[in-house]
Amino acid sequence: MSNWQFGITDFIDIAVVAVVVYFFLHLIRGTRAVQMLIGVAVVVITYQLARTFGLFTVEWMFGHFFSAFMVILVVLFQQEIRRALMRVAINPLAANAGPIEGMIDALVESSFSLVHRGWGGLIVIERDTGLRHLFDSGVTMDAPLSADMIQSLFCPEAPMHDGAIMVARDERGSRILAARVLLPLAQSNTVSGHFGTRHRAAVGISEETDALVIVISEENGDVHLVKEGQMGSRMDSKTLHKALEDQLFSGARSQVSNSISGEA
Repeated sequence: MSNWQFGITDFIDIAVVAVVVYFFLHLIRGTRAVQMLIGVAVVVITYQLARTFGLFTVEWMFGHFFSAFMVILVVLFQQEIRRALMRVAINPLAANAGPIEGMIDALVESSFSLVHRGWGGLIVIERDTGLRHLFDSGVTMDAPLSADMIQSLFCPEAPMHDGAIMVARDERGSRILAARVLLPLAQSNTVSGHFGTRHRAAVGISEETDALVIVISEENGDVHLVKEGQMGSRMDSKTLHKALEDQLFSGARSQVSNSISGEA
């Protein structure tokens, strides 16, 4: 103990581990991974008790389990690992994006114009996590965001009405980046059975990225905002506008504070 030393390298080592653990716990909060993590903890405790009290058969069985522990962890938490890696891909243009208010107005007008016509829609709003890896499944575009453009894309007779459209902001303003994009579907136990494929796709992409998704039901005209794998309640135009303001303006404030701290 007299030779024990604590240097700057040890401090950095502990800090990195603490950040990784915090990020992982924040990532799985509110998901089914929490229950799986509790199950893994129970297995570890059972193994230690078996070793302490000499339960050789139990120790042998769990010893073989832990010999492939890393592979088991990857299989159990594959969705959370994929989600974490995808969130590393930060959009470098987000900090220089154009005005938010105009984008929110266009999104709300577009959503309820679809409701008025009895058409469904799926609008994905790109934030920090880049979504260009999904463009290969659809048609890449670079068009101004407007209600007329979204109506023409989601018109049932239009060739690109299936799938989702991707929208984002850049220095030119709000843009439609792609249409007819296929999205990953959510796990079967995360979406109520009375929701269809469009809603499952909205939850699926929000599980893997920080994107916001507006989903408009063709059957009943309901509008929902989906984020972080959770589908909100039915919204009218005012509540949707307020929810988008809360999410997009808070993200913009975070980007500004990060850039200021970086310059300092």
